[in-house]
Amino acid sequence: MKISEALRNYRQEIGLSQKEFIGDIISAAQYSRIEKGTQEINLSTTLLLLTSNHINVSDFIIKILPDYNNDDEGNLQTILSQQVMAAYYDNNIDELKKLLNKINKLHDATDLKLRTNLALIYLEKKEDQLDPKFKKQIINEFIKRDNWTESPTTLHLLEQSMLVFDFDQISLLTNSIFKRYQDIRDQDFLTQDRVAGICINYLYICYQNKNKSAAQKAFNLLDKLPKIPELFTYQFLIKYYKYLFKSDFNQAEEIKNILATYGLTNLAQRLPN
Repeated sequence: MKISEALRNYRQEIGLSQKEFIGDIISAAQYSRIEKGTQEINLSTTLLLLTSNHINVSDFIIKILPDYNNDDEGNLQTILSQQVMAAYYDNNIDELKKLLNKINKLHDATDLKLRTNLALIYLEKKEDQLDPKFKKQIINEFIKRDNWTESPTTLHLLEQSMLVFDFDQISLLTNSIFKRYQDIRDQDFLTQDRVAGICINYLYICYQNKNKSAAQKAFNLLDKLPKIPELFTYQFLIKYYKYLFKSDFNQAEEIKNILATYGLTNLAQRLPN
């Protein structure tokens, strides 16, 4: 079953109109095209639609999995990547370990293997026990690409590996991002999504290191992020960190409550206080 078909079926099963199903997450016109199969939908928007409508993410993936050709490793990696993200947001360590066993059997999936291992490290809270060789593997992925700041694969890896580096190391990498993407509005949606994720994670690191001046670089880039429904979760997170850096903790808590209302409780719980 295609993603578009699965979304339509789940929506009809719970008896919602398209407008009721999407809320403010995505425009009605865009979602109509998604259900018709004439427009693709990104992973973050899919997860947001599922969680806000209390649809089990793992069940959804199981339903769409047979429609993909598992002999095509590219398609299989895409599905496994979605399953890894779902397991991570569900805090499901056992499922991540099962997925890692499958991923380790793939021939060309270095990036996905690294990202899955990182997800396990974060959930098991083993950042301090990280093998230096593993960190070197991540660095090598950046070094071996001439234009790593323009590769969606490498941007995704950076987004998920930021917490394993010290502040100076990650600032060096993110400064390359700030220099390359001075106006994020000119980029395609996937790049906007990846770069926004990197900036949000950098704000987390800056807050932990009490470095407001470094955080301002991320805010400057994020302020140019298009205010479109597909990226609306980032708008909440931008506001959240602005409140934190102003020590307006009551307003920050309100943002966490809003995220939880949309089914993003695990995300809200991971935010710093």
